[in-house]
Amino acid sequence: MVFAADHIQCELSAQIVQFGFQVSGEIKAQLVYECVRCLSKNPFDLTLPMKVWLTAREEISTDDQDVILFPDHQDQIDLSASIADIISLAEPMNPICEEECKGLCPQCGTNLNLTSCDCKPDEGDSPWDVLKNIKSE
Repeated sequence: MVFAADHIQCELSAQIVQFGFQVSGEIKAQLVYECVRCLSKNPFDLTLPMKVWLTAREEISTDDQDVILFPDHQDQIDLSASIADIISLAEPMNPICEEECKGLCPQCGTNLNLTSCDCKPDEGDSPWDVLKNIKSE
């Protein structure tokens, strides 16, 4: 993951709740993803919701909520790991530049979105060639 800008913008608010604090808001960042088909780099604006709970109680445990231990003697907390996790989990598994991306020529490596090439499809050995010998009755 590569960031297009040198900053991440976070608009967060904190609210006192029964067992500590609830911090919620939005994370905004501009990332650059490499298309898995044509390898072009494309900027992508990302806006993600964030909601975490800060608590001094070690016995608080929730399955679907992000709870961060925040002891009473601390006066500040580093949320960078939680923010990094949220951004990492939002990254697409197979980012593409557009649905119609033609990718790269397997012979010469030309980006087929920009230009065409004169390469012929490889007619070499294929694991599917044995299916050509099957005769149907």
